[in-house]
Amino acid sequence: MRARQSLAASAAILVAFAWAQAGASPVGRAAALPGMATPPLVAYAGRAFGGDWQSYGTGIFDNARGELGTVDNDEISSLRVAPGYRVVACVEGGSEGRVDEGDLGECRVFGPGGHDSVGNDLDDRISLLAVYGGPTRHAVATAYQGPGFTGADLPLGPGGFEAATGALDRLGATISSLAIDEGYRALACDRDSVSAGTDADLGLCRLFGPGRHSGVGDDLLRKISLVAVGGPALIATSDAGMGGLTQTFAPGIHQALTSELSQVGNDTITSLRVADGYHAIACEDDRTDLIGQGDLGLCRRYGPGDRDLSGGRLNDEVSLLAVYPGGASGDTALAYADRDLNGVSAAFGPGWYPAADLGKVGNDTVSSLKVRSGRVVACEHDREKLGTCRLFISGDHPFVGTTLNDRTSLLAVSP
Repeated sequence: MRARQSLAASAAILVAFAWAQAGASPVGRAAALPGMATPPLVAYAGRAFGGDWQSYGTGIFDNARGELGTVDNDEISSLRVAPGYRVVACVEGGSEGRVDEGDLGECRVFGPGGHDSVGNDLDDRISLLAVYGGPTRHAVATAYQGPGFTGADLPLGPGGFEAATGALDRLGATISSLAIDEGYRALACDRDSVSAGTDADLGLCRLFGPGRHSGVGDDLLRKISLVAVGGPALIATSDAGMGGLTQTFAPGIHQALTSELSQVGNDTITSLRVADGYHAIACEDDRTDLIGQGDLGLCRRYGPGDRDLSGGRLNDEVSLLAVYPGGASGDTALAYADRDLNGVSAAFGPGWYPAADLGKVGNDTVSSLKVRSGRVVACEHDREKLGTCRLFISGDHPFVGTTLNDRTSLLAVSP
């Protein structure tokens, strides 16, 4: 076990160095929160960053599982990729019969920057996105040199591993089998961002789900040059050090009251792991019966990395979690500057909106809310200590309450 951990650490150091040269920022511990970071990816339905849009953290987003959000299937036309990240976009999703076999059709890789067109070959055809930066230090998959999990092995954390950065040097282009932990997936391609050339065509790409894959297919055998590993946005556990009962969470608002914390349990959470590109809120209450009276109790915001709550007030007290990478287009909720749904307003789709993203309604001006569907968490601040936070369910809320009125700096909106 010690040898494996040492190898994992060495691999993480090697890849961290390679990604540092490219401006990436691998995550291995709780990150500082000076402000809200740009989402790793924002995808747009229109060319030149027009039309509907959706933010993404790191991970694999598959239309076959309904994970593309507002832009949906076969709609994406342009991309904004944050510094330190890369995105693989594929024509086919991982539908039945394509996971672990077949291929994902045309796949291209996009580096940091604005891409006002994804190209005619992908325009309005994208069904899968893989968003990756430098990997974390937590091994969740293993690549093997030989079939049947034989030969040299390389532990893989969430993130991107490319031959071009030296991340696969231990194995070279010789990967023949894969073992992937529950809750994680891996995209494997026979080219990387360098060998793809100017057209960024990755050749054959295949999606692998959790489990033990004794072979990668004859057409990919010893040819893999890129592996992107993706997992859940948030993991919560009942014990310190990410031990004990475990539950994974997709982007959204999750309440104990509606049994959405049933696996890890209400008032049992001690550790959190927030994936790269995401931010999470943890609150000690989740009641809806005291709207306007500070009903969520103590709430904290956490950035990417691990957080141990033991010894703090939230240890074994969390009843609500919200996790998002950024916002999206839509009008799931509307915020108004005046009471009774009057005055300047702004519409928000599912996602996360700090003070800088509150649009026309502005920071410290919200007085009333209309929640068309789903739920909204509104907080007094957008830093780590969130001050007063309240939960608003579907319906009209003519007043947000005295202590939030003209003091709201963060909204989390769930569909």
